[in-house]
Amino acid sequence: MKLLAKYNRVNVAATIIVLLLSSISYYFFIEATLVHQLDKSLVVEEREISDYVKENGQLPEPSVDKDEQEIFTASNEIIKRKYSSIMLFDNIHKEQVLYRQLEFPLNVKAIFYKIEIRKSQEETEDLVQLILKITMVIVLILFSTLFIINRFVLNKLWKPFNSTLEKIKQFNISEINEVKFEPTNINEFTELNNAVSAMTKKASHDYDEIKTFTENTSHEIQTPLAIISSKLELLSQSENLKEEQMNIIQTISETTNRLARLNQSLILLAKIDNKQFKGTDHVDISFIIEHFINNYEELIQAKEITLTRNIKPQVILTMNETLAEILIINLFTNAIKHNNRDGKINTELTENSLLVSNTGSAPKADPAVYFERFKKDSDSGESLGLGLSIVLKICETYNFNITYKYEEKLHKMKINFHSA
Repeated sequence: MKLLAKYNRVNVAATIIVLLLSSISYYFFIEATLVHQLDKSLVVEEREISDYVKENGQLPEPSVDKDEQEIFTASNEIIKRKYSSIMLFDNIHKEQVLYRQLEFPLNVKAIFYKIEIRKSQEETEDLVQLILKITMVIVLILFSTLFIINRFVLNKLWKPFNSTLEKIKQFNISEINEVKFEPTNINEFTELNNAVSAMTKKASHDYDEIKTFTENTSHEIQTPLAIISSKLELLSQSENLKEEQMNIIQTISETTNRLARLNQSLILLAKIDNKQFKGTDHVDISFIIEHFINNYEELIQAKEITLTRNIKPQVILTMNETLAEILIINLFTNAIKHNNRDGKINTELTENSLLVSNTGSAPKADPAVYFERFKKDSDSGESLGLGLSIVLKICETYNFNITYKYEEKLHKMKINFHSA
């Protein structure tokens, strides 16, 4: 969920709760205020009756108006002064009417009376409802205003952040162009842009240094290795060499060749990691597989391997052609190198996947381990333990999903070109 959407949800929920509680509190406050005003009116009526009794020595004529009632009842009971709200039936309008009542005692010529003064609360209730309706309209207007502010104003305020985020997504470490951000007068976004700008510059600088180091290392190491190999070849052609000396030369030559292959593999992994294979083409993976099988047909026959292929023609992938060739070479070289004599290789290619299966010894560890660098199932000096690491790195570069299983006495390597 986006930050703005989450903020809007929290803000709207909080606003609704606050406005709802405020409206309820406001309703009871207004009602209590209006009832208090009625109570004050009843007190005035009480004083008028008491003053009339003092002046005339008798009770005034009781009022029986719909909105105001006065009832005088002689009573021997002890009457306490109190306020109350009561519902009475109106015979004229045939409905229940809410009254506010004041009940108090009064002594008239040694006779105690219970005086009940009532005033209708209908107008008060109508006024409260009117105020409540007005309040609800104001609340709706306020809520709509907040919604518009959150929807449009906040979107505009967050525009620099979204622009910065989009620039970060589009950032390519291999490009020379400096990342430029949208100017903003918000301090936090300015600080963010400055931090991201500094980070991208440092990342680009570090990338250039790694790239230069990789290229220099590749050149500087390969050159002396090539010289060593050529000198060893000349030395091996020398006369009067003993068998022991020839064995030493052979061991050095094999170690040198292994070191050269190791250097090339590590340089290749570094280049893939640093995204130095920039270009993409529409690669015919079917043609690359057929071409590899034709080139390695003699090696396959030498190990008496039975090859079964079910290759759909013209399966096109969008990727770097060099990496496509490296991917196929490493897959099939691994299938040939770790196969049994008189074994078999099954190849299935569709528009969505490539499956390479080969016979071989059961793995001694979890097959997933062999995708790690320098992990191999045998102690053979021919294997560097980098082939599957290179395959995995290429698959990760193009979001291919690769799986490795050992079942039915077959090593099954499957690549899904369209990962879910």
